[in-house]
Amino acid sequence: MNRMKGFSRRSLFSVDAEGYGRSRPGRQHWMQEAIDQVLTQAAVEVGFEREDWQTQLAGDSAFSVLGADVSEPVLVDDFVRHLDSALREVNDGREADARLRLRAAFHHGVAVPARGGFSDRGPVETARILDCRPLREALRLSPAAVLATAVSREVFHTVIGGAYTTLRAEEFREFRVRSKEFDDAVWIRVPGGDVHALPLASGDEPPAAPAPAPERPDAPARAPLAGQHSEMVFEAPVHGPVIGIMNQYRP
Repeated sequence: MNRMKGFSRRSLFSVDAEGYGRSRPGRQHWMQEAIDQVLTQAAVEVGFEREDWQTQLAGDSAFSVLGADVSEPVLVDDFVRHLDSALREVNDGREADARLRLRAAFHHGVAVPARGGFSDRGPVETARILDCRPLREALRLSPAAVLATAVSREVFHTVIGGAYTTLRAEEFREFRVRSKEFDDAVWIRVPGGDVHALPLASGDEPPAAPAPAPERPDAPARAPLAGQHSEMVFEAPVHGPVIGIMNQYRP
């Protein structure tokens, strides 16, 4: 048996529509048609053949494994620019709450065709990136935007960091995402917006422990016990390394 059969690393791309589940059947039908329309329009504009993509559809979402000859820089740069433009065209004249708005995730990994779609880590990691809380919130908190994108660590460092596109690294904001088996950094961008100005959470982290009950004003201060230390860390959602202030007591 050839265990390497079907193995290949490809560009992986997934989109999902905002508000599909709470839409009426008629609007859901329109959204499905519009998603196909804008993806095809963007692909044509950059010379991609969507017919050559392996695509798995699920209502308001589409996961695609692109051909080996598809340019990653073109995908995350030119294709995204035309996708944003196509979304604005298809939404022209529609009320704000009736527009088609998409989240998009870009990854590069292994996706092997399987009976139920695709197997291996690539599709799973792409799904976790697409569904992460910072990406959802970035779109929700950007009412003028119709698209919010996220790229994986590999795509960011190789394609964006390698200066193979017209995009600047400063246009992206890094988040740590922890979701089920996925624990990695992702980089988020809102075309036409400033993702750094958005009050976004730091990632899919477990909720913080409840704060202890406040002590009485007349209660004496308690020093740490021998062998313990106290630590205060303040984190700010800034681009780049986390800013921290630490105060330690050691006996």
